Amino acid sequence: MPSLVKNVVNWSHTFRTQPSPPQIDLCDVSTRTGLPRQLFIHFLGPKICGKKPKFVDNGFKHPYCSRSCARNVQGGAGPTACALRGCRATGKPAFANFCSDAHAREGVKLGRVEGCEHCRLQPRSVGTLCIPCDRATRGGPRLRELNPDGATFKNLRTQFLSEWEGGDTPSFEKVYEVLAPRDARNRHDQYCAKNPSFLEVRSFHSSQCICDLGTKEATLCTFKSCGVCSIVKSSFKSLAFGATSNQGRFGDGIYSYRNPALADQFATSCTSSPYRVMIACDVSLEPGQCDMDEIGEEESLFVPSSDAILPVYVIMYTK
Repeated sequence: MPSLVKNVVNWSHTFRTQPSPPQIDLCDVSTRTGLPRQLFIHFLGPKICGKKPKFVDNGFKHPYCSRSCARNVQGGAGPTACALRGCRATGKPAFANFCSDAHAREGVKLGRVEGCEHCRLQPRSVGTLCIPCDRATRGGPRLRELNPDGATFKNLRTQFLSEWEGGDTPSFEKVYEVLAPRDARNRHDQYCAKNPSFLEVRSFHSSQCICDLGTKEATLCTFKSCGVCSIVKSSFKSLAFGATSNQGRFGDGIYSYRNPALADQFATSCTSSPYRVMIACDVSLEPGQCDMDEIGEEESLFVPSSDAILPVYVIMYTK
């Protein structure tokens, strides 16, 4: 009997002290959603492995084994890592899944994500716009001054001066980008979609500017006689003095020019401003109007509807 008790005690001691296999912390596929692991994999696909160990980077253990698994649970309840490679902070929807405004801008700069169509600084979040630009275009139109050292400013200056033919070459001073309301952009996009054979080109349009636009701040005035501000605010639906169209050889509509020197003849500025003002436009034209050999350099570009032309930039220049 004593030997039997001794054997039982020894067997119990051996069983309790036997080392258990090491526990591997697998890629988290269930705790983030509340679903069993097999159901989670079934619905979200094989990229959510639930089999590989969690990724460890400089001592920090991530919830998933890879970025692929992290991206696949982005729609779940759990947080995801910042979209900028190497950052361990949590991504935020307000910054397009980057952790901060600085990392969002860095992601665009490095080409990791596509930049906003307007500012080209923030990632696209709402269609082709970033969240700040989308909010800005929900209200009325606004102006934003371009950086003279930026690529957009330099490209527009090159285009403006290279297209200028006739008289002394002007001095290109300032540019304001037009942040058009969403409904105006939608009208233009719908017009282009209804006319798929049309081509969109850059043209220039001038009118009288009786306010001191550009001398103090980028503010559009409320004078009905100010053609430039009326056009920008209405996206060509209302011109100076409330007119809805220009009159010309092709009838009532909107006229603009590829050669800014021709548009300049219609530019009138107030005496308190040192600048002359011109609007750079995106205009959708029939293919025949785009052939310079047929229509000539001095021919105006005509569109019958304001939906066909969109004010894009306001240019301040001197002569």
